[in-house]
Amino acid sequence: MAARRHEGDRAGCCDRADGNCVGLAVQRLSQQRVEELAEEIWTASTGSLLPTRPSSDPRSSRPGASASDAYRRRRQQELEAWRPGRWWRAGAMLAAAAGAGLLVGLAMGSWLGWSATLLVILVAGWRLRFRPSAGASVWRRQAALQRRTAEALQPLQQEGYLVLHDVTLPGWPAGLDHLVVGATGIWIIESQRGRLAAGLLRRLRWKAAAITDVLAGEASIPVRSLLCVHGGTWPGGRRSVEGVSLVALQRLAEAVRQGSPLPPQDVQQAAARALEVLRPAA
Repeated sequence: MAARRHEGDRAGCCDRADGNCVGLAVQRLSQQRVEELAEEIWTASTGSLLPTRPSSDPRSSRPGASASDAYRRRRQQELEAWRPGRWWRAGAMLAAAAGAGLLVGLAMGSWLGWSATLLVILVAGWRLRFRPSAGASVWRRQAALQRRTAEALQPLQQEGYLVLHDVTLPGWPAGLDHLVVGATGIWIIESQRGRLAAGLLRRLRWKAAAITDVLAGEASIPVRSLLCVHGGTWPGGRRSVEGVSLVALQRLAEAVRQGSPLPPQDVQQAAARALEVLRPAA
């Protein structure tokens, strides 16, 4: 018995000198344990912690996160471009204010001259302050629209629907504003205010086709696209444009509930697949 145990111990040992023993040992570890060991080695050798990895759970994503990030990046770029000339603008403003005050003071008295100088400084400062461009502000407004759309979808989440916001597929150049998986199928939802943006409907149809390939699989669960309209007017009074349904914000949850109930196992499979492959876009 002792001899067999000794032989077993020798079999469990590795006497190879080519380094493959380490590889064999690592292969026996789980992926999570390998990551934990890597973090321990990094901390012991550098004395610092590894940076926090972004969550891969699509449920952790926030509505409008990508649009908010785009606004902040654009605003920061514009602010950096605006800063170099701020002292020149301030000098020009003070010179203009002093000139205006001097003219008014000579014509109507020193008290009115000082008042005019102060007024010119206030007006010029307001006009010359940094303001994000219209192109940057569009992203901020879009983020606000997506947050309001997410609020309208909350009742569905409470009813057991899977509701995801601002998610994407790895390698995708675009993201999904909102994705809903539930008893009536899979819904791709985006938000719009006012006139329809060029190419928006085409992108929505493309996204629906891509999600059909990824999530529907063999279950033939329907994938439909919705454009949630915030205010504004309906294009030509229609409720559907180029195969995309239009719905008002206050009727969004009701529109998603419409449709024949699907087999629960198909819905569960699609929801599980969505959580497996989708990632936060921001």
